Amino acid sequence: MESVEEQVLVPDEKILSAIFPGIDLKPSCCKVITNTFDSCTFSIQLEAAPLPNYPKDLIVRLEKSGKSLAALATFQRLAKSQLNDLVPSVLHVGTTTTLAEQVEYFVTPYITDTTTLEDVWDTLDETNQRELVKTVILAVEKLQKLDLTESLKETTYISVNDSPSQATKIAIGDLQHGFSPNIKQFLNGLLKSDEETPDWKLLETDNGVEIQSNYEDIGQIEFSHAELNELQQHAVLCHNDLEPRNFLVREVSGSYELTAIIDWEMVGLFPFAYEYGYKDTVLGSSNLSYSWYKLFKSQSSHLLPEGECHTKLVKALQIIDNSERKSSGKNVGRLVQHKWLEREQVEESSDPSRGWVRKDGANPPKGFSKDDQSKLEYEALEELGYV
Repeated sequence: MESVEEQVLVPDEKILSAIFPGIDLKPSCCKVITNTFDSCTFSIQLEAAPLPNYPKDLIVRLEKSGKSLAALATFQRLAKSQLNDLVPSVLHVGTTTTLAEQVEYFVTPYITDTTTLEDVWDTLDETNQRELVKTVILAVEKLQKLDLTESLKETTYISVNDSPSQATKIAIGDLQHGFSPNIKQFLNGLLKSDEETPDWKLLETDNGVEIQSNYEDIGQIEFSHAELNELQQHAVLCHNDLEPRNFLVREVSGSYELTAIIDWEMVGLFPFAYEYGYKDTVLGSSNLSYSWYKLFKSQSSHLLPEGECHTKLVKALQIIDNSERKSSGKNVGRLVQHKWLEREQVEESSDPSRGWVRKDGANPPKGFSKDDQSKLEYEALEELGYV
């Protein structure tokens, strides 16, 4: 019987020879950063550049085919065209095989002498924190200035109408969920992608669509056809995972400066309200820093266009997330998130654009260490009867 270790995706000599032809690289040259059965990220740091126009230090991403690394390359190159100093270059993307399976690979430079913002955030003074968030928001603004109609022409991400009176439409979606010709179809795809019985509905109405929770106390929200069209006309390039672990920073003269925005795997085409509202759903899970969250929300709120439909989209994401959270049952991740939100003494604001706010009379915020995280996870496992 094949062991778990043999099934986990790792770089082997066949993969390395395909990525670096003519170079005798051994798996021992590779440092695996993360890997699963379907993906692997590893670094290579060499004495000399392995190929022309390559640096000595590299990051390679492997994924079993079907994961769309070629599409990721398209979007990361597009982001780099606006943020040349902050987005790592895509050096090469291609496919090879290992153990009779096709594998995609994605090569970028390894940025040395940096650390993740997550590792140092809690040690920074408020001024440095604000300056870093300001730099991130300026980067988001630059991404939003991309002319997607021009940048993505002759791709599947553009729907060109025959009639000159109809605007060219940008597809809506991301690499994880796929792309749809409009927001309604994207939401329907989200609903169908739920592996279990969905906890919310997407209903047709005379005037548009309604997102309705299965729980009466969570409620519903309706979008007219005109509002759906307006949202689509505001589609921009969104990273969708702008959290401290995805920023590389470097210390300069006693403070930290932003060096790179990494991990573009969740990149997509959405109205900014989607990215802005999505942050609410991952607070306490993929982001464990309320101070980062609050600064990002406060400094980026001006990027929400005027018009009620944008705030309504934020609210719709809250309805979907709250519905899924309420029926999460014995889901460890959801319980950990619930415990973290309780620990931070935050609650959802009645104003969707404000997201999570600290409760009246809440104690001063405290740090959240790796040990705190492990303790919270163990409490959840114990409470659910897994340990």
